[in-house]
Amino acid sequence: MLGFFVLIIVLLIGFIFFIKHKLNYNNAPITVHQSFPLAGEKNIIMCLFPHPDDEISVAGTLYKLSQNTNNQLVGVYLTRGEAGSTGGLVAKEDLGRERSKELENAGKIVGYGALEIFDFPDSGLPNTDSTAIKTEMLRMIYKYKPNIIISFDDKAGLYGHKDHIVTSKLIQHIFRENATVDSFPIRQLYCPTLSEGMLGIALSMSSTFKKNYPKDPSKGLPAASFAVEISSVGDKKLQAIQAHRTQKSTFTDVFPLHDKVSPHFYFYLFDREYFALLQKR
Repeated sequence: MLGFFVLIIVLLIGFIFFIKHKLNYNNAPITVHQSFPLAGEKNIIMCLFPHPDDEISVAGTLYKLSQNTNNQLVGVYLTRGEAGSTGGLVAKEDLGRERSKELENAGKIVGYGALEIFDFPDSGLPNTDSTAIKTEMLRMIYKYKPNIIISFDDKAGLYGHKDHIVTSKLIQHIFRENATVDSFPIRQLYCPTLSEGMLGIALSMSSTFKKNYPKDPSKGLPAASFAVEISSVGDKKLQAIQAHRTQKSTFTDVFPLHDKVSPHFYFYLFDREYFALLQKR
């Protein structure tokens, strides 16, 4: 009988290692860092996203960055997420206000030292005056003077959201326009991405990815430049997810079973956040 239980344990451990390997599979090897690699001693990292909850894709990394007093984290959000799901918790007309509050709570968890939320239309950025959006982006850049920006990529927008893609295109346009301006503070622009293994699993399990992710491989996510190990701060990432309580159905879809098992076990498997370098100077 003891031998049977030992066999089951061995098989279970083997299965866990197999799943972990599958999640982090890439054709090319990727360097895994314990924290986000930074060149300077003091850094201002700005997260520039269209929606409350977009920071969840990098929440573990942000929390780790916030634990170093030489780093300042700033969150800038273009919309209040009023086009999203209410989760049955608030009236539709109150959703933008509620999601702003959720973002404030999540921001405290990941370590934002400052938070700015604009009122551009959720799911309407492609039809919004790009000059108006870029003007506010530039104002935030010169107000906080970040040397690093984390936003989305301009092809897939992580999973095909048009607001994500527009946000990335505009900030990259700003970067290129100002790359030779001495007073322009940004040195590097990054986006969250996925390992090849994670993307494959997302496309097989997540209705969000199945519905929205580009079918054309040339319009997919950029290859990862590196990954950050987050298993030790999985509980913080879970807390940030839970802060966005109206969006529970979305997170149940993109992080299946995250609310059913221990965060220590869940983020032992989903133990990395991947990043791609989009621009540098």
